Amino acid sequence: MAGRPRTISEERIMAALATMVGRVGPSRLTLADVAKEAGVSTGVLVGRYGSKRDLLLGFVRWGLSEQTFLRPMRAAFETAPDPVEGLIRAVVHGAGSDMGPEEFANHLAFLHLELADDEFRALLGEHDAAFRAELADYLRSAVTGGHLVAGADVDALAAAVDSIRNGTQITWAMTRSGTLGETLRCDLNTLLDPYRRNEEDQ
Repeated sequence: MAGRPRTISEERIMAALATMVGRVGPSRLTLADVAKEAGVSTGVLVGRYGSKRDLLLGFVRWGLSEQTFLRPMRAAFETAPDPVEGLIRAVVHGAGSDMGPEEFANHLAFLHLELADDEFRALLGEHDAAFRAELADYLRSAVTGGHLVAGADVDALAAAVDSIRNGTQITWAMTRSGTLGETLRCDLNTLLDPYRRNEEDQ
């Protein structure tokens, strides 16, 4: 006999989990918290994921999916007037630029969990590799379209953009100066401006 269809989407559960991670952090998070936010019973989560750890692993895997991770970045990139601005918009969007400092601190606590656990850390490495490859594609488009200087090392630039993304977020969390989106945009422009081609050079 076939099992009952899943009437509660994974997207709904993961959105609830993301909200609760930002609100209370991973250590204080409970299955009951996520269930309440998602509007389901705790038993539904236990039946589908088993444990809190497995639910969090599912959350990381869900975050790696194309629909969750790459499509929103590509949408931000494709609606920009040029590829350099598109890359900046994609990075700012991916960083969750509307987060407040407390919510961001709770997400940093989740990063600590990922770094301390080999299974989580392996998934984190996959995410970073996919992110850098996506950035390199955007930068390649910028070079091909004449918006960045010819011969720019797109792989090295992608790695630098990724480092700024990570470092700026942590610095912003300490200083809380301006918004995260504004700070990221400023730092990315500082990195990329020397590589931009002037209109008269095109």
